Amino acid sequence: MCKSFYLLVLVVLAQIVACDPTAKKIKNPTPFENFEPEKLVIAMTQVLDSLAKDTNKTHYYDTLKTFYKQREYEYVWLEKAKDSLFRLSLNTLYDSVPFEGLKASHYDCAELKDRLEKIKKIRSTNLYNDLALLELKLSNSILLLWHDKVLGRTNPQEVLGAKYTLPYPNKALNLFSVLNTDSIIPKVVHYYPAHPDYWKLKNLLAMRFGETEGSETFIDTAGIRKVKPGDTTYIAPLLARRMVELGMAPDSLIHKTDSSFIYKKITAKYIKEFQRISNVTDDGIIGKSTLKLLNASKNDKLNEIRANIERIRWFSDAPPKPYVMVNIPEFMLYLVYTDSLMAIYQDSLLPVKVCIGEGKEKYFEQKLQRYTKTGKYSDKPQNHETPQIYSTIDYVILNPTWTVPSSIVGREMYSKIVRDPGYLIRNGFQVFDKNVPVNPYNIKWKSYAPGNIPYTIRQDAGDDNSLGKIKFTFKNPFSVYLHDTPLKGKFKLNNRAVSHGCVRVENPIDLAGFILQNNQKLTYDDMLIKVGRAPVNDTARARKWREDTTSYKKIVKGTYPIRLENKMVVFFDYKTIVFNEAGEPRFIFDVYDKNKLIVEALDKP
Repeated sequence: MCKSFYLLVLVVLAQIVACDPTAKKIKNPTPFENFEPEKLVIAMTQVLDSLAKDTNKTHYYDTLKTFYKQREYEYVWLEKAKDSLFRLSLNTLYDSVPFEGLKASHYDCAELKDRLEKIKKIRSTNLYNDLALLELKLSNSILLLWHDKVLGRTNPQEVLGAKYTLPYPNKALNLFSVLNTDSIIPKVVHYYPAHPDYWKLKNLLAMRFGETEGSETFIDTAGIRKVKPGDTTYIAPLLARRMVELGMAPDSLIHKTDSSFIYKKITAKYIKEFQRISNVTDDGIIGKSTLKLLNASKNDKLNEIRANIERIRWFSDAPPKPYVMVNIPEFMLYLVYTDSLMAIYQDSLLPVKVCIGEGKEKYFEQKLQRYTKTGKYSDKPQNHETPQIYSTIDYVILNPTWTVPSSIVGREMYSKIVRDPGYLIRNGFQVFDKNVPVNPYNIKWKSYAPGNIPYTIRQDAGDDNSLGKIKFTFKNPFSVYLHDTPLKGKFKLNNRAVSHGCVRVENPIDLAGFILQNNQKLTYDDMLIKVGRAPVNDTARARKWREDTTSYKKIVKGTYPIRLENKMVVFFDYKTIVFNEAGEPRFIFDVYDKNKLIVEALDKP
């Protein structure tokens, strides 16, 4: 009786609750929260096969097949995706992609943010296909982003060709390890290269994103070869307006020049300063290079920042100090010292001016196509770009000889030699046939084609030697080195792309002092004595040299190599944005036009 009564009461209460519209209802699980794992596995294998067939964009679906098979198709993301905080962190990661200089579309950011937003509204009919797409696209997206943040989206040797030989990849990367950690998103978010310019470039990119709106003056010089100060030209007021837009001149310049078509001196003054800080010839003449700089839009500047960030991803780990670095487009060499040597070398560690290779000849690509068809030596275009190399300096060579490259013999010396073999003797050149000296007058030069001369031509050491008094050697596939030069006037130029590819150094003695800092047997003082200069340190040998007027004051006349007891790293970098000590950026002329190639590669699907 008692049991029956209580059962009756429970039934009645249940009916009351069911009829009460204010009572809390039990929520049924959504299809997303109540799926069958076996059916998901089938969907994942089918979706993987479909996604792997896409040849229009970069992806990792082929390798993801192996990854998921090894983990028996255990999903990585679907459980995490239920968490609103996870979805927020993923959205934050995707929102940061453009500020890395990367394109959000390459990582399906918009699509995946949308899928995550609608995750609990997935219908039963599309449940397994939608879950598989979410899981696999998320894995592919994170793998792509992880790779691109750590190593760069592009391969530098594929983008820039054989003349890029800096170490790449610059670190071992276990790509799939990022999917095997509990903190995937934070790991990707918080990774950044160690290079000191990385954050400066990122901040600059963020600042410039807000400057892409607004009109800009475009200067069209169609039909005009060059414009000089004092010329009458329709672009004169446009030049003044562009100087104001770029922050190079005050607003008043527009009012002073707007009614005139004469390219006035006052405008030329600002143009010259603009040319100077951009590292082109600061003569005020509006030529091809200056026009390119003037017409660089705000979007072009954004892309230049993106290209420089990508370079850092390629090569971000600094070598052990001390080392020597050349920034090719800046025409500068930097001596990077250890902290303990800062006080000793602080007076000689200012940037050193250098001259670099003059680049590709005009219409290079068209001429290359012609040469490919004809195979004629005379059709072969010249490329004197200084390569990007990484090596170690092994010798400082005093009074070097110069073995003339065959390309220079054939193109620049051949006609002079044919007319007058005495040209070689007057300019200090010797001719060798398999290391045996040959009289140039005894050679029938006309019987040889310019590109097929079977002799070695070598310039003797001396004041007129093209390598000057000092050469710094290091192994590389291009036979490039650092060296002195008798042509000191070239260092006065703003645009110092004037060599055949080697790097001429304005102050080779200072460079030698830095490089020989750790030598014990043959020291920097020894080198100074051998080139006829006074030693700088207070050592026993230096004191003896000062006291003795004969025994140590012997200048070396012939070629004299000094081996480095501790080889020093040297590398040639290529940065078109540099920062001063205050962190202020300077955009410099892309002398070999490399940024365009990097941006094109970055933007490919």
